[in-house]
Amino acid sequence: MTVIGIDLGTSNTCAAVVLDGQPQVIMDDKSHATMPSVMALTRRGQFIVGHMARAQLAVTPETTIHSAKRLIGQVFDSPDVQYAISALSANVCPDENGMPVFAVGDFQLSPIEVSAAVLKKVRVLASNVLGEDITRAVISVPAHFDNVQRTSTKKAAEIAGFEVLRLINEPTSAALAYGYGSNETTHVIAVYDFGGGTFDISVLEIGDGIYNVLATGGDTFLGGNDFNKILADWLFMRFKQRTGIDLTQNPSSKQRVLDAAEFAKIQLSSKTVFQVEIKGIAESAKETLDLVEMVTRAQLEKLCLPLVERSLNICKGVFEKAGIDKSTLNDVVLVGGMTKMPLIREKVQAFFNKKPNVSINPDEAVAIGASIQAAALVKEAQNVLLLDVVPLTLGIEAAAGIFIPLIPKNTKIPHRVTRIFTTNRDNQTKVSISVYQGENNYCKDNTLLSTFELVGIREAPRMEPKIEVSLRIDANGILSVTAVDVDTNVSQSIEIVDMSTRAASAMREQAENSTAPVASNNTLF
Repeated sequence: MTVIGIDLGTSNTCAAVVLDGQPQVIMDDKSHATMPSVMALTRRGQFIVGHMARAQLAVTPETTIHSAKRLIGQVFDSPDVQYAISALSANVCPDENGMPVFAVGDFQLSPIEVSAAVLKKVRVLASNVLGEDITRAVISVPAHFDNVQRTSTKKAAEIAGFEVLRLINEPTSAALAYGYGSNETTHVIAVYDFGGGTFDISVLEIGDGIYNVLATGGDTFLGGNDFNKILADWLFMRFKQRTGIDLTQNPSSKQRVLDAAEFAKIQLSSKTVFQVEIKGIAESAKETLDLVEMVTRAQLEKLCLPLVERSLNICKGVFEKAGIDKSTLNDVVLVGGMTKMPLIREKVQAFFNKKPNVSINPDEAVAIGASIQAAALVKEAQNVLLLDVVPLTLGIEAAAGIFIPLIPKNTKIPHRVTRIFTTNRDNQTKVSISVYQGENNYCKDNTLLSTFELVGIREAPRMEPKIEVSLRIDANGILSVTAVDVDTNVSQSIEIVDMSTRAASAMREQAENSTAPVASNNTLF
């Protein structure tokens, strides 16, 4: 049974397959290698996905959903989500659990459901092209996706009818495409992955079919969409200065400018000057107004330089924390549509003091790498062994809101760790286990993944009971947690699938009536 690889992107999605030992992109009947990750509600009340949906974006933006990946596994009230919403066309509101949903017509769709619709379209396409029902896949995710985002992506794929054999980090997947079939000796590369919605940097050691991730980092709210928005904001400002009209107040006009900004950004990768021209963008008392603005590459680069520098600061932090010297790299591989931008190539070359490798297709590399991993899992390709890492530190909350790290970032996965905790009150019969992800000393500054209770602890003086807490993270980067009272053998387990306001409520209750465990002197790793 054929297994495919899928790059579920913020802007576009791509699928690939290995046939007769050779990876190839799965194209549609119009020879498109990628499909827009867009879903739209037509005037007839039907949903469409892909190129037709993308074409509807400028006409009926309020019923067209794009960039859903940016909201998957996120909480509506977070600053990142609020920033992302400002550039979306469809209305986004919180559901009963405080998670973002798209309100389109009479429908409310979660980012998981939108992603599922995109993946289902891919499944139908692949099944038609390959002549069999495709039900298994390896799906890529940003390296910096946390546990909730990963499980949400997996859930979307399952809704679409896929069995997910593995979630693979996007830079690691690109490295597979880069190294596939190579007979080079062991060497170290950095994969600089700048896509439509996310940025990742990973350092890998490659040799003899082994892809050993040494360190990784990234930002799930840094991508090509942000470049589009910066240029669009500049165009909005220039038009308002000239006419006094605020185009952001009209959804259709706003989307037309965002589309024009994206097109101008692409054109300025090969041209030094480009004229943005949008006919009939607004009406004044006397006439219909056009937006006409000359944009130079230098102007665009000045506007976007802070975003590029953000990516390089992330790179700097990854190398410093991992203790890796940039001079030891054999290659720097560029992946993602934004790496076509001359400014990015120039700054990456200056940062690494090495001309970047642009030999692999930045739009297709991740899907091709995922297909190579898919084939390896079903023994249809040369041996490939991935040794990936945890992108963020995992741990639990102890008394006083202290974050106790149990699995540090950049730990190889799969991995399991066990540690003994105890109670902080006399005759305490239950403890709340709250699992967090992040790099800060206090839980309030990290991301809450889930909360559950271990009930049935034997009554005893504080600090006497022994509570064994185990965290296990699998090859997909998905976490499960088990807590056991060593004396009574009472246990409770959870696989962390999502986060809701129930977890937040449990945390508020815990703060008022602290039953969090405290660290014991008897620690096991």
